[in-house]
Amino acid sequence: MDPLTLLGLLIVVPTWFAYNRAGLSPFLSLIVLVPLIGPILAVAILAFATWPKIDGDTRLQYRRLK
Repeated sequence: MDPLTLLGLLIVVPTWFAYNRAGLSPFLSLIVLVPLIGPILAVAILAFATWPKIDGDTRLQYRRLK
């Protein structure tokens, strides 16, 4: 297997799961394959997009121990 193909898979697969877990389309992870600007753009999308899987308040809720 070509080393560049292997490197591409090692980068795309974790971002695929990150986008899926955030509730965004996992196909956005393919942006990482764009040279130079791709990884920066992929991180910016994850950082600034609203995550549909987060319901309501995003603050941590602490349970009181009795």
